[in-house]
Amino acid sequence: MADSARSTGRIDGDYELPAGGVLRPPPGPTGVEITGTLLSRGSGTVEGSLHCREIRVEGGTLTIQGSVQVSGPVTLRRARLEVAGDLKAATLSGDRGITVRGNLDCPDVDIGGHVEVAGTTKAERFEVGGSADLHGVVDLTTLEIGGRVTIGGGTVRRSIEVGGKFESTAPLRYGSLEIGGMGRLRASAEGESLEVGGMIDCDGDLVATRGTEVGGRIRVAGKLRSARIEVGGFLSAGSVEGEDIEVGGVTEVSGGLTGRRLEVGGRLSAERVVVTDRVEVGDEIRTQSGVKADVLRVGNRSTVRGPIVARDVTVGEHSSVEDIWAGRLRLESRATARNVYAEDLEVEPRVEVQGLTQYTHSMKGEGAHFSQTPQQVAQLPPAPL
Repeated sequence: MADSARSTGRIDGDYELPAGGVLRPPPGPTGVEITGTLLSRGSGTVEGSLHCREIRVEGGTLTIQGSVQVSGPVTLRRARLEVAGDLKAATLSGDRGITVRGNLDCPDVDIGGHVEVAGTTKAERFEVGGSADLHGVVDLTTLEIGGRVTIGGGTVRRSIEVGGKFESTAPLRYGSLEIGGMGRLRASAEGESLEVGGMIDCDGDLVATRGTEVGGRIRVAGKLRSARIEVGGFLSAGSVEGEDIEVGGVTEVSGGLTGRRLEVGGRLSAERVVVTDRVEVGDEIRTQSGVKADVLRVGNRSTVRGPIVARDVTVGEHSSVEDIWAGRLRLESRATARNVYAEDLEVEPRVEVQGLTQYTHSMKGEGAHFSQTPQQVAQLPPAPL
């Protein structure tokens, strides 16, 4: 250290740290203050804390054994930065990576390699080309990661974009969340929109108020709530609440499912399903309390276990259902039902009704088999939903 800084730990102007060099504060002060720029060429060490206007590291690794406060930029060229304490800077850019054992506070972060922060991370723009481990709570406006990232929950106000895998270990609030590969939310998360190319698991409640789109599988231990839910493969949740819900494969809900429109290509199971408009299921519906809709279409060779309540019901060919309450009911060829209660009933040949058949207005069709003679009644028995 220069003679003028021996007693105060202050260096006026710029300071160059050579490869293998060590910058030590004098006895007494716990750190060094540089009024200009610290230039590190090759690996070097700063003992204690550091205050300066700018840091430039060219090659190697600069290790700072305390906290760092930089009023201007930190620039890393073919280099890494390791900080034992907190790091605060105006901008942070580099091509290899940084490690911060304390908290990171920097409005603009752009790193090409790997970033690790043990404490909290605060930034407006946080962009990493490789991977990031942000173990503490984050307070960000945007987060963009090319590969993999783990965060300790917190808030990302505008957008999260991750090319590979995303993980949050604590509750998360977000604007939009876009994951190219896999997502793991170890606590509840709430935001506006969610898009996942592969699969996502959530150990709590998951809210995406505007829309949820998952190419593969989604599993939510608690409630899944979103205006539009579109899943290519498999959906599993404690309960589901949405407007338009479309699942290409299987839907398993341990509680209730409510929405405006529901379409499931494969099998649907839930405690109860209440949809204000239309339900279409290609394979099987299993409920404990029943399924209620305005219009219900049961595909050919499908099965429904649990009551059906709807204004307009069509049961496809070779399908099997239990009890039905309907305004208009059409049973297509070789369909089987247990008890039928409808205002207007239409049956095709070889339909089989194993229990009661009651209607209030009209019944038409021939060739069906009824175990009990159909009855026209003034009023149907009350529906369970």
